[in-house]
Amino acid sequence: MNNLIRKLPKKGERDMGSPIPLYQPQMPNSPSGMILHGFAGSSDSMLEMASHLHFNTIIPDLIGHGKSPCPEELKHYTLDAMVSQIHAVAEVSFEESFDLIGYSMGARLAIEYALEHQDKLRSLILIGGTPGIDDDAARHERALEDVKKIAFLEDKGLEQFINFWESQQIFASQRHLSPETQMRQRRTRLSTKPFALASHLRASGTGVMISRWSRLNELKIPVLLIVGSEDKKYIEIGRQMQSTISSSSLSIINSAGHATHLEQPANTAKAIDKFIEGLTNEN
Repeated sequence: MNNLIRKLPKKGERDMGSPIPLYQPQMPNSPSGMILHGFAGSSDSMLEMASHLHFNTIIPDLIGHGKSPCPEELKHYTLDAMVSQIHAVAEVSFEESFDLIGYSMGARLAIEYALEHQDKLRSLILIGGTPGIDDDAARHERALEDVKKIAFLEDKGLEQFINFWESQQIFASQRHLSPETQMRQRRTRLSTKPFALASHLRASGTGVMISRWSRLNELKIPVLLIVGSEDKKYIEIGRQMQSTISSSSLSIINSAGHATHLEQPANTAKAIDKFIEGLTNEN
């Protein structure tokens, strides 16, 4: 049975406004990890990589994506709101600390979650992740770019927006994927609600996100940073993050760009499994 996951208030507690419940496929036996997909993705986007992992994971559809709700109020698309939404999922899914894996937008959300709920995590794994843009001028420029993307989406419609999205240089290496994989990802992107994509860009796009570079040193749990060998921008970001997070390591996946979980799912899972096995052996 498919699930909408909602944390209920404990007996005697007041419900101060429950987070929007997120959809996730059927709960696996004894999950120990959670995977967060990227912008215009869904749980389906992460399934192939997850199938190679040696541990069970849950993969919720983030707000406005996949089969999760698409509320009209912008407040539900902020990073704070999304942290609350995935925390509600975690609270009913894990009895012990868990491993949090995030890709791209999901990685940025995972960083925010770790800074807020580090005590709930055993480890943090970021695929193509960034803590934001530190330079004010560069962040303002990105905000203006995001405004243009919203206008394009609302003017031209979802299909043309996805055409533009897929044509970006950061996704160039995905053109070498099999036709079946490319079509599967395109179907996922085209199933995303246009209003939700615009809301994410407005409320939690890179141009409006607060930079978390200055807080990375607060992370004391083990952190694995994964980037593709063709993703030069994020290799540099990964190296900068590694130099800031004392408990981190960097894994570069050969023959992959930004989305290593799509381009090299087995090798990405292998890097994650090796990292997790190292944690297990330490305990």
